[in-house]
Amino acid sequence: MSIITIHPFYSDAVIDDILAQTEKPLSQQQQNIQKHYHYKDLVGLLSWNNANSQCFNSTDSSLSVTTHAVLDDDFNRLKYLIRSVLWPINHYIRRQMWMNILTLNRVRSSKQPRHVRQSSQATLTSTIVIIDNDFSSLSSNHNQLPNFVDTTNLCFYHLNEPTGHSLLQRILFTFALHHPDVTYCPTLQPFSALLLHYHTEYEVLYLINRLLVKNWLCGVTRLQWEAHCNVFMKLVRLYYKSAADIIDLRFANMKSFYQEWFWWIFRYLPFTYLTKIMDCFFLEGPKILFRISLALVHLYTKRIKDKSNKNPSDIADFCQHIPVSIDHLLRIAFDIRNFKRRTIDQLIENEEKLLRSTHQQPSNDNAKESSNSISHGIISDRQPQLVTSQHLTQIPNKSILDHKQFLTLWNWLPVRFSIAQPSLVFTTEEHGFRLQTLLDKIDEIEYSILIIKATNGEIFGAFCAGLWSDRHKRAYFGFGETFLFTLVPKQIKYSWVGQQHDDSNRQNQAKREMFLYVNNEKLVIGGGNGDGLCIDQSLCEGLTTHCDTFNNEPLCSQSYFSISVLEMIAFDFSES
Repeated sequence: MSIITIHPFYSDAVIDDILAQTEKPLSQQQQNIQKHYHYKDLVGLLSWNNANSQCFNSTDSSLSVTTHAVLDDDFNRLKYLIRSVLWPINHYIRRQMWMNILTLNRVRSSKQPRHVRQSSQATLTSTIVIIDNDFSSLSSNHNQLPNFVDTTNLCFYHLNEPTGHSLLQRILFTFALHHPDVTYCPTLQPFSALLLHYHTEYEVLYLINRLLVKNWLCGVTRLQWEAHCNVFMKLVRLYYKSAADIIDLRFANMKSFYQEWFWWIFRYLPFTYLTKIMDCFFLEGPKILFRISLALVHLYTKRIKDKSNKNPSDIADFCQHIPVSIDHLLRIAFDIRNFKRRTIDQLIENEEKLLRSTHQQPSNDNAKESSNSISHGIISDRQPQLVTSQHLTQIPNKSILDHKQFLTLWNWLPVRFSIAQPSLVFTTEEHGFRLQTLLDKIDEIEYSILIIKATNGEIFGAFCAGLWSDRHKRAYFGFGETFLFTLVPKQIKYSWVGQQHDDSNRQNQAKREMFLYVNNEKLVIGGGNGDGLCIDQSLCEGLTTHCDTFNNEPLCSQSYFSISVLEMIAFDFSES
């Protein structure tokens, strides 16, 4: 039986000294695989593209990428496996693994039988992954990089010159061309450089786009990046208070210290540590990076706390010569208890809100007019669209919305939903006009879109963020991502006013958090001095008025309207 050898690195882009490491024995890795023998099915899952050399050797800018669905139980097993096994940097599996885990679709175990595993083919169009030939004349001058790059912290690792550096430069410029809304994103340059060690430039561009739609780039503006840095400082105080006290005592500029948290990993840790951290990051997201940096602070402060020197050694030097192994570092990171993604997301959201409130407001009349338009929900036609027609490929045939209207809605949604396809779960044309039937269909759905076509032809509705079964627990429920909208005759989005107001008056705050309400007689979205959108139990009649939650105008030209069609859209991530 012949054995096919697959080169672990993208040899065009990396220097020879890292290629020489492929000759090193893999005995430790083999021991790890034997130790985790019961997970051999997942090892196969991580390398399913192994046999498909077209994906990894193609020089065409149009790639065919296989995506798989994985149930919750298998996802947790996969997480344990990736955390536990220390594949060497030159192991063939990593070339497939990073692509595969970034294209996995997680499916709730309760939704499908345990034995089911879905797969689909998604062709990447040239508008997303093509490398523009206009960039081929750019020099390798490090100053010639997009504005979103932090040029004081450039990371090239083992990329060669000029080919590797030039490819990285072209990837970043192509990404900037397609995403002008990304104004500051320090993570993109090191992420792209790391990926280029194992993937072609076309695959790298596809994968960093995946990170963007997953919202895993630690922000795409200076404000969002600053929010992540401030949240890390709060996490240190929350989980390692003694370490925070030492930092307060030893460092005059604490903020500057904490702002380097990301670079402790990506600029200073050894490359062998970094590849293992990225194995976990590509499956679990930015929470992994916070865990690792917290572990580094913990180890570093233990090292300096007993030293009398008032000028402690640099944490960068500590990371470069880290005294513990990668598996020891990971154990410390994963031993942090009650470290939940929802908690981190909430901290980041609150920090961004605080930073916006403290930043100077625009002073010229045009800026004020633009700000007022946004606060009243008007979406400019010139706003960059993150979701294009190539993203939305499965529009429900029976929906009252056309493809263009779905695109408008998808560009209003939180960015993490842009990789999903719309799924029609209820329509009065098929399921009848009864509120209880609608609620039975959506009871276990957490995010959905209510769309109404009135008898006068106007179309409007709401993005509903909140588990519908929570109606049994309290009167008003839901989250601040909920918004109202109109599509016909005008396209207007009315966001939650809590994103613009910071009111300490508890009565006003309560009125502004009336997102979703359901009883036996009606369904209401938005409250406080009126119902933003109210549907009666027959699903035939409705009411729309101004409400404090969204500060909206009535969604229909007739406050009391009759319903022609009502439908509910959910989100299908299995084809993303």
